[in-house]
Formats: sequence, structure tokens, C-alpha cells
Amino acid sequence: MTGKTRTCPHCGVSLPDDAAFCPFCAEHIRPRQTVKVPSHLWRKGLRYAAVLVALTLLAAAIYSYVTPNVYDAWGELTYPLDGNDYHLAVTFRNDGAPEAEYTVQTEAEGRYDRAAKLFITHVDSGMDAGQMFNQQIDSAYVQVTQPEDSPSPVTWLQPEFQNDPATEGLLLSVLNFTGQSRGPAEIAWTIHMKNGDTIILRQRMNLAPVDSLHYYPEDWPMATIEELQALVERIQAEVPLPTVVHLHLPPVAYEGGLTIDGRTINLYGSLGEHNMRTTFLGPVVYKPEKDPQGFIQYIDFQGSGTGTGLTVEADCHVEDCGFSGWDTGLLIGGEDWADPVGCLFEHNKVGFRFDSGGSYVNANRFEGNAFLDNGTAVELLRVPGDKTLYFDGCRFAGNDADLSNPAGHPVNISYATFE
Repeated sequence: MTGKTRTCPHCGVSLPDDAAFCPFCAEHIRPRQTVKVPSHLWRKGLRYAAVLVALTLLAAAIYSYVTPNVYDAWGELTYPLDGNDYHLAVTFRNDGAPEAEYTVQTEAEGRYDRAAKLFITHVDSGMDAGQMFNQQIDSAYVQVTQPEDSPSPVTWLQPEFQNDPATEGLLLSVLNFTGQSRGPAEIAWTIHMKNGDTIILRQRMNLAPVDSLHYYPEDWPMATIEELQALVERIQAEVPLPTVVHLHLPPVAYEGGLTIDGRTINLYGSLGEHNMRTTFLGPVVYKPEKDPQGFIQYIDFQGSGTGTGLTVEADCHVEDCGFSGWDTGLLIGGEDWADPVGCLFEHNKVGFRFDSGGSYVNANRFEGNAFLDNGTAVELLRVPGDKTLYFDGCRFAGNDADLSNPAGHPVNISYATFE
């Protein structure tokens, strides 16, 4: 260090001659020199950066292509596969319309089952694609989540593939529950695809407890057709929905017909002395204007050669009933659906006629019926939808014609007997 000094050009303080920095004003004394980077170096760095970006984008594209995707939705979704778009829908309906949420009314002592279904169609045409899509499925299962404190938990069967995916869904899972079950129950369909993708479709089933009323002949007048019709009209006027009404009939022969055209009333016959069952000698018309599904069981309908024994224009289940001596024993008309099970049709011009102009479809297994000595046992004029009707366990004997099918509706009589 020499004795020479220099003045700071910024603050004027005297500093040593070789000082490069002024500690008083914190400024540099000597000017900085800018070193110019050779052009070939920054161009080379730019090329490296461009290559790095390209490799990153390529890696991201490859990862996106080879990494399995997870699709998770409520009720329905569109799934792209091999250049095609597929519509997947889960539902409790029979027409494939998606149902993300479904409500069931339950009575305290009731036992219930419902079939959850998976439908698959082409997005562009709406046509069934179940069999084609099935070739790309590796596995599928159903899981139900429900309240842990439910006194009667919902049980379910793992989904099974159906023979007719267009009308029955590709997969079907049956759920069982009671009036003591508690909801909501969340149903998750998980489908693992062969390409590694996972599809999850969810449904929510709400269980809505409802009150029920039972009317017995010991407590209410119903011994004659006049008393019965008056009671029906009183129930229709006084009992609001959604209360479920069960009408238990005495083992008498009602001289005349009955009409139920307001709210749903379930009819149950009974057996008395000398095997006398509840019998209607006049036509019965069952066409309640409002849901829920109705039930008609253990009743005989005996005619004198003309008219229709039972006309149903409602969603109804007809079980263990007898139809004899009518122009038409059982007619399903209007725009509705009913299913006879375990019934006897004999000595009618037409035993069972389906002539419904609606679109609603329900149970399609008309099992265990007997058709004896009718002019035409089964006549299908108009049947909603295209779901196959199964006549498993049915017996056909002595009829002039066992089946008349002007509607051209799909029918399976492979497990019926013909004599």
C-alpha cells in the first residue's frame, strides 16, 4: 500500500489510491468491465435447452399414452376406446336410461330385491355395444357402501353377464334388502379394462320407509260387492300416498265387478271351507292413476263366456290367480306392464292378452302359468320394449292355439311344456 490517495468520485471522501470500493457511500470506485460471451457458446446452450424441452414433452406424451386412466362418474359416462366412443349407464330400469339416484319405498315388514344393470351403447348411433365392449373387459365387480348401524344390511350378488345385453344390460347385480335396512346405499361398479384403464360408475339407492294399512274382513264390511266397492272408494278418498294399502278379501263369491281407478290398492284373496277361494263373477278393472306397483294375488275370476275377467292398466304383479270362462281372461292394456306368475287360464277364448301401447317394461318372466283348453292361450298384440318374455315352467294343453304373436315380440318358450 502506497501513501498516495484518491478522492471518491461519488462522495468526495479521501481514499487510498488503490481502493476499489468506498466504505462511506458503498459505491464502486473503479468501473466494471463487461465480458462478452462468445456467440457460439450461447447458441450451443440454446440448442441444449431446446432438446431438453423436446425430450420432456415426448416423455410426457409417452407417459400419458401408456399410463392407465381412471374414469369415475355418477350414473353414466362416455369412454373412448380404439377410436370409438361408448356410453356406459348404470340403472335399475329396463330401458337403459341412466339412474344416478334411485328411491325405493319400504314397508317395515317387507322383503325386497332390485336388479342393478349396466348398459353399454355406441355414442354415435345409440345401438347396443355390450358384446363388443365385453371383449375389452378384464374384470368387473360391485361394492355397496351403507350405514354401519343398519339393522338389516343390504346384500348383493356380484354382476353376471346377460344373454341379451340390448334389453337386459351387459351386467346385472341383484341387491336384497328389507324394511329394516337403512340407506342410502352407494353402489360402485368397478370395471377393469384389458388396456389397464379403470372405470367406476356409481349409483345411490335411497330407502324410504312408508306406513302401511291392512284391511281385514273381520274389521271392515266387504262381504258383498257393494260393500267392497264402497270400501275401495273410501280408501281412495281418505288414505293419502305414499301409505301402502293391503286389502285382504274374504273367501266369498262376489256377484259383480270391481273398479279401482284412484290410488294403488293391493288385493289378496283367501281360502275358506271346501277350498272356496275369493272369487269375482264379474269383470274387475284395475287402473290406479298413481304409483307404486300393485299386487293381485290368490283370487279366482270366473266368467260366463263374455267380457274380460281382469283388466290391468297399471304396473302390477298378478300371482296365483285363476281365469276361466271369459272372452279374455287377463288383459294388460293402457300403457302399462303386468306380469302373471303361477296363474291358471282355462276355458277362455283368449287366456292372456298383452295389448299395451306404452314404453314401460318390468318383470319379463311369466313363469309357472298353466294354459288349458283355451281358444288362444297367449296373444301378444302390443308389448312395450323388446325385452324377451320367458314362459319357463308354463304348461300348454288343449288350446286351439298356444301362442299368437302379431307383435313379433321376442319370446322364449324353451322351458315350457306342450301337451
